[in-house]
Amino acid sequence: MPAATKSSRARVDQRTRTARAEGRDARGALLDAAVEVFAERGYRDASVDEIAERAGYSKGALYWHFASKDELFYALLDERIDGPWRETIALIESAAPEQDMAPEAGRRLSELLRGERQLMLIDHEYRSQAVRDSKLGRRYAKRQAKLRSALARAIAARLEHLGAPPLANAAEDMATAFMSLISGLAQEKLIDPDAVPDRVLEDTLALIYGGHVARAGRPS
Repeated sequence: MPAATKSSRARVDQRTRTARAEGRDARGALLDAAVEVFAERGYRDASVDEIAERAGYSKGALYWHFASKDELFYALLDERIDGPWRETIALIESAAPEQDMAPEAGRRLSELLRGERQLMLIDHEYRSQAVRDSKLGRRYAKRQAKLRSALARAIAARLEHLGAPPLANAAEDMATAFMSLISGLAQEKLIDPDAVPDRVLEDTLALIYGGHVARAGRPS
């Protein structure tokens, strides 16, 4: 390929000198600013100009790290919301049989519900937009399916470690129930934080597990 063609296709670094020097910090700062702006303005009214300005970087720096507002938004969801989910799922799947994971999983997810109000607002904003926009809806469904499959594998592995009755093909159903429960509690907590004490999630997870064991032990 001729050198000129290669050059014309090269990505142009439009960042300021300061942004280039602080490139590693810029991405995190832009995500932090995006949390604030998306939570305040909503997805549609949030602008990349305001996000970049609030982060202290140029719009060119923002586009260096994220191809569009959509990509910035999805990166935010992936790293700040789905990231803790994935960590908790991995912990459930790999924990030793003697370790009671209901309190730990409940504690971690309760921390997310309690400490990340802005992220919860953004997640619900995304969900409401996905209902109305088929393109966003497809991307949302794909995101949920990936998390649901991972959680189903973790649940099945955890039950096997504990010697509990297997779920067979119902692991994804239980994963769906867990995710819906957590989403509903998060929404309720946004409106009335006192109505959703941390123990609710932990206790409910334990009850679901205990119910599964009890039902499997009944004579047919």
